[in-house]
Amino acid sequence: MPFPLPPNESERLAALHKLGILDTPSSPAIDRICRIAERLFDVPMVHVTLADAHRYFFKARRGGSDVTEVPRDHAFCNFTILRDEVFVVPDARADQTFMENPHVLGAPYIRFYAGAPLTIRPGIRLGAFCVSDVKPREFSQHEVMLLRGLSRLVIDELWLHHLSVSGQAEIQWLPSEAREQPFEFETWIPPTSAQIRAARGLLNWSIRELADAANISPASVKRMEISGELSVRRSSVEAVVRAFEEYGIKFTREPDGSLWVGQSSRLMRIPASEEVREYSS
Repeated sequence: MPFPLPPNESERLAALHKLGILDTPSSPAIDRICRIAERLFDVPMVHVTLADAHRYFFKARRGGSDVTEVPRDHAFCNFTILRDEVFVVPDARADQTFMENPHVLGAPYIRFYAGAPLTIRPGIRLGAFCVSDVKPREFSQHEVMLLRGLSRLVIDELWLHHLSVSGQAEIQWLPSEAREQPFEFETWIPPTSAQIRAARGLLNWSIRELADAANISPASVKRMEISGELSVRRSSVEAVVRAFEEYGIKFTREPDGSLWVGQSSRLMRIPASEEVREYSS
């Protein structure tokens, strides 16, 4: 079965290999996150997967088989790493894409799947934090946000692993000039398109006014708000963030995945419906 590839597959693989985490044991912290997900969502299977060129390596797992990797050919996670939204398949047997998948027709008999991409920087998704079940089920917007929040904890652990193996875990003890050097493994998460729209609303700015403040084209702002924050160059998103920060706007993402836009005494929460896009066949 041919599987879809991200348009930046070579860049994604380079980032994964640079991290040096393939074929390493799971960490107690990631195992705890998996146990939390298992109980929180009441599912028999939880996996942290990393997408190598032709396989998915299981950095951690709860339930399912004891294998440490599976071929990428039929993996649900191939679709998770294509986008930043949580990818949900309520009933694989009723889904045109997955109804004949060998993981559905045979062991582990997946019927339900939900996966949050492990995004380390815009467009670079190393793998997925996913939960699955042998029976179909719905996945609420609240559960989507919880899964996204737990995936951020997994990403934090990957970041700590990178600091440890790269020798930067002790960087606080280095001279001040050394501490100013940026980390190569980046975890900056841009504001979402919904957050950008909300921030513009707080300032009562038009698209033209935001474009002028950020010194980018109105077309870039419009594309960012309609097609998503990853549809434009990172430099454009950074320019927008700086323009908002000059007027006291801050973007935050809570551990549970909820999104906020704040300006001094004003605080706005982004409704989950603005951010959740569920996959449908």
